[in-house]
Amino acid sequence: MYQDLLSRHLRSALGVLCIVVLGGCDMAKFTADSTVGLFTRAAPAFESYWDYDLAGEAVPATIVQFEGILRVIPDNESMLAQLSQAYVAYAYGWVEADAEALDFEGNYEEADAQRGRARTMYLRAMDLTRHRIRLHNGDVDIAVKATVEELEEWLQAAFVEAADAEMLLWHGYAWGSYINTSKDDMEAIADLAYAKAFVARSIELDPNYYNAAGYTFMGVATASEMAADLDAAKVYFEKALARTERRALQAQLNMARYYAVKTSDRDLFHKLLTEVMDAHDPLPEARLSNLMARERAALYIENADQLF
Repeated sequence: MYQDLLSRHLRSALGVLCIVVLGGCDMAKFTADSTVGLFTRAAPAFESYWDYDLAGEAVPATIVQFEGILRVIPDNESMLAQLSQAYVAYAYGWVEADAEALDFEGNYEEADAQRGRARTMYLRAMDLTRHRIRLHNGDVDIAVKATVEELEEWLQAAFVEAADAEMLLWHGYAWGSYINTSKDDMEAIADLAYAKAFVARSIELDPNYYNAAGYTFMGVATASEMAADLDAAKVYFEKALARTERRALQAQLNMARYYAVKTSDRDLFHKLLTEVMDAHDPLPEARLSNLMARERAALYIENADQLF
């Protein structure tokens, strides 16, 4: 019902937008800004949505519509945030999930094609989040070409408010996810430390932002490195679990997939995934993310023999 209502509001707003574009750019911008305000207020309803499949069907159309609105207001921070997060959510929650299922089935060619789609979406999210950061500090393009240590120093000086944690997290998250889907690209893999630097600064500014997603990201990234420090990865996952009181199930899911598998701890793997499957809506405001975790957990449990 929420998706239908939002879609009707959006079609109406876009219809008005098409008309006012002909009448003047200022009016078009006003209408676009008003439409973004609607989406910003409606976003929590999507986060708490209860049907994984229906949400997945709705997101692509939303992304296309957001891209159209962004053409009119390219520097609107709310639109940049909404669109980049939509790309990340859809790429991770549905496209990568399909790719993993295809891998388990042995359909590697189609899995690679789906992973390529996810990679393109993460790259677009990187561009959007980089642009948003650029609006606050135009030196970001110079900073990411320096050494990791110099980037870390720049981040410390350039971003000091708790509110900055949001854009730093999503930039690092999109960048790290792009790298994770580019395992054959050594140049991309070499940038992982840069992606981690953005997320690390986000954690310093607000460790609880988005259900401590920064800690979960750092756990996955650290466990995925070629010379992985698995003890450090475990600490990140444990911090995510503690800060969310084990109610944000992505922490358990990713600890099972990236830590338990790497350490060949099959008992921990099953314990964590069973916890995910047995949870009953532990965090309503993150219901959709938890549904994503349950879908993935069921897939991993069914194919555990291929992971160990």
